[in-house]
Amino acid sequence: MERARAEPLPEWCLIADFCFCRLDYSSLYMCKPKRGMKRDDTKDTYKLPHRLIEKKRRDRINECIAQLKDLLPEHLKLTTLGHLEKAVVLELTLKHLKALTALTEQQHQKILALQNGKQAPS
Repeated sequence: MERARAEPLPEWCLIADFCFCRLDYSSLYMCKPKRGMKRDDTKDTYKLPHRLIEKKRRDRINECIAQLKDLLPEHLKLTTLGHLEKAVVLELTLKHLKALTALTEQQHQKILALQNGKQAPS
């Protein structure tokens, strides 16, 4: 049973926007070999799908890293010279998320202090 939503979800919450949802996984997997078949007979049969699965996995990772790179603020991108490597993109993303988390915590503490100050008798 689905619940009706009062408001639409924000764009960042929509699962269709995530890079891993655009793949058709059903065509990537094969069934187990039938009994009585030699292992060598099926080795070549399984090689190609495995390569495709790995390629799709790498493509998903690369697409997600590219999206992270686009989300990074410009001042962080300018701290590196030239092309941003994948590892650098991940490091800068972690740095930015930690800074945002710390800022959010500071703001939360300020709000609590203001609320407590208003509630205290004058």
